[in-house]
Amino acid sequence: MSTRDRGLAVVCGAMFVSAVDMTIVNVALPSISADLDAGVGELQWVLDGFLVALAGLLLLGSGLADRFGRKRVFLGGMTGFGITSVLCALAPTPEMLIAARVLMGASLACVMPPALSLIAVMYPPEERQRALSVWVVVAGVGLVLGPVLGGLLVSAVGWEAVFLVNVPVALAVVPAGIAFLPESTRPGAPPLDLVGVVLSIVSLGAIVFALIEAPDAGWTSAPVIAMAVVGVAAGVGFFRSELRRRDPLFDVRVLTRPAVAAGAIGLMTVYLTFLGMLFLIPQYLQYVHGRSVEVTGLLLMPLGLGVAVGSRYAPRLLASAGARVTVAGSLIGLAISTAGFLLLGQTTSLVVVLVASAFFGAFFALGLQPATGVILEDLGEAKAGDGAAINQLARQVGGALGVAVIGTVFAGAYASNIDRELSDLTEAQRERASQSIEEAGEVLRSLPAGARDALVVRVDDAFDAAAHTGFAVCVGILLLAAVFAAVALRPRSAR
Repeated sequence: MSTRDRGLAVVCGAMFVSAVDMTIVNVALPSISADLDAGVGELQWVLDGFLVALAGLLLLGSGLADRFGRKRVFLGGMTGFGITSVLCALAPTPEMLIAARVLMGASLACVMPPALSLIAVMYPPEERQRALSVWVVVAGVGLVLGPVLGGLLVSAVGWEAVFLVNVPVALAVVPAGIAFLPESTRPGAPPLDLVGVVLSIVSLGAIVFALIEAPDAGWTSAPVIAMAVVGVAAGVGFFRSELRRRDPLFDVRVLTRPAVAAGAIGLMTVYLTFLGMLFLIPQYLQYVHGRSVEVTGLLLMPLGLGVAVGSRYAPRLLASAGARVTVAGSLIGLAISTAGFLLLGQTTSLVVVLVASAFFGAFFALGLQPATGVILEDLGEAKAGDGAAINQLARQVGGALGVAVIGTVFAGAYASNIDRELSDLTEAQRERASQSIEEAGEVLRSLPAGARDALVVRVDDAFDAAAHTGFAVCVGILLLAAVFAAVALRPRSAR
């Protein structure tokens, strides 16, 4: 094996564990809720604290790598990733866990951007596509294996294991990277746009905060309205700042191109639905169906198999059908697959989960490559950096919004249903039960056996109905994105 192939193995190892970490935590959410007494909103922040920090700091990580050395920043990020993984496992409260997850996302923001740059440096153009294909496959496998690995680790060790599994990989990647990765910088790198970085983080973080906290505080509460206003204002400020800069953090003008907008919205919607679905399904299987955590992880294996099949046929489909049909068609296929989860009930066969997950994985893979391709093709080599930035940002922002939007819809529906289903209980008991199904169980365990048995079914009904509401919203968002892609990707003469 050549030195550059060893370097590729190092980068792929980091990408694999990074991708695993994006989804491995989902199956551990019920255990985290039970052990740390975390409500639905806090569980959303365990996922979104990581995603918001990652999305908000990606462009900064890229700028740091260009200026101070891609190898140096990459290895520093991996070291931080290992340290913050230990902090997550040791967290005694939901708040400490959320804080550690934010630091973990910040660490990965220094790993992912220089990883692609390192591949470009190590391989000449005629061999680069092969290396990038390996990188994409490894990252995709990690993304879909996360829930399966998480189920096995939580069952055998506990929820802490989903974070500790990162540590051996970091300990292996860092010394190997020192030995095999080349150092490089970007000649004439522009000054870091710290104003743009701050505005982008404030915008995404404030909007996500408003979405997550609204079910508890109320949509008209002062904190929610204030954070929503701050988020929108910071977003407007970010766009105005980037338009004025000679060397912007991100050239926002490219988003006015129909093909770029279609690809970006397609990627964002695919990840929004993917992370939103993975927020609901593990909890549904463990709470409503009463499945163990390891069985829950194994039931999601068809998701990975579907991704493998979809990845194999995506290039052929794109070549034969074209970007418009492939992007819009994959979004419609995802909508139909997600609609399959609407068939779930307390007594529904698990075949529904297996089939819906397999098709979801296949259409997930079918949608990624064409959506990425239309962005890069439309921008060309001159704007390749902006194309890569849109690709990364659309995925991470979509994931953060998926947990926030779908989780918030679910939390609001669950609280409303609990208030109705447990109307015989006191207001204080209903309010506590509305925090999470784990809290509802604690409330019911304090009741006499006769009353408890009847109410357990009602709590499951409330969770079941709320999850169905979340799935339905996913379907609606996917269909709207499919319509937009079909219109935006029309031939230019038709437009």
